[in-house]
Amino acid sequence: MLFILNKSLRNFTLTNRIKKIKRMIRNREFSPGFVIVMLVVVATLGGGINFALTQGYLNSVQASSLSGIETILFLGYDATDGDTIVYHDSLISNPQAYWHGNKSTDGINHGERIGVYVQNNSAKKVTFSEIRLGDTDYSFQDMGPNNKMTPYSMDFPLNNKEYTIVINGNHNSPADTIVGGIPELKPGQKATIVLELEQTINKDRDMHFRIITEEGGIFVYTIISGQRSG
Repeated sequence: MLFILNKSLRNFTLTNRIKKIKRMIRNREFSPGFVIVMLVVVATLGGGINFALTQGYLNSVQASSLSGIETILFLGYDATDGDTIVYHDSLISNPQAYWHGNKSTDGINHGERIGVYVQNNSAKKVTFSEIRLGDTDYSFQDMGPNNKMTPYSMDFPLNNKEYTIVINGNHNSPADTIVGGIPELKPGQKATIVLELEQTINKDRDMHFRIITEEGGIFVYTIISGQRSG
């Protein structure tokens, strides 16, 4: 009996408060300060709800391990006008004369090489279907059977308008390239995409670098000729 009475009193008090609020709204008895506080409360609640929903979505994506999402990170590049290329692992392979075609600091010329650092941040392997620098499409060149980076002086296998993928550099010896003849990266794998340029590029010029995957993912990056990043 006492529980029922207490419940009735609570309901009565809540009902009176609701009636009072309705009367205040009807008579417009809110002060400017009260209105400001209410707006802040509403904005805070809205932001909190949006954050919670977003976090819930991201967590559900991570928990379900949706493998359909491709992510490629650009870690930097080496487009300097020098004879060597610094790879993504900070190693300089074969610092001998003319290894990457830059016989002198005379600009980023046709036939010279630059490197772009990338990482597959997806939950599955990613295969490249197209690599483009500026308006030029570059075709993948397998460096087999030794899977080693070759010097500029060799006509085979890397030539103008072609690229290969270096997975790690080696001190004073050719860098290792991917094995298998397919331009793909494993989950989490880092690499340097080495391009042998089709055209001469003026120093300090912005160049748009684009990757398209076999699943249709498009990733775009900006490189400044004559500079290094990462």
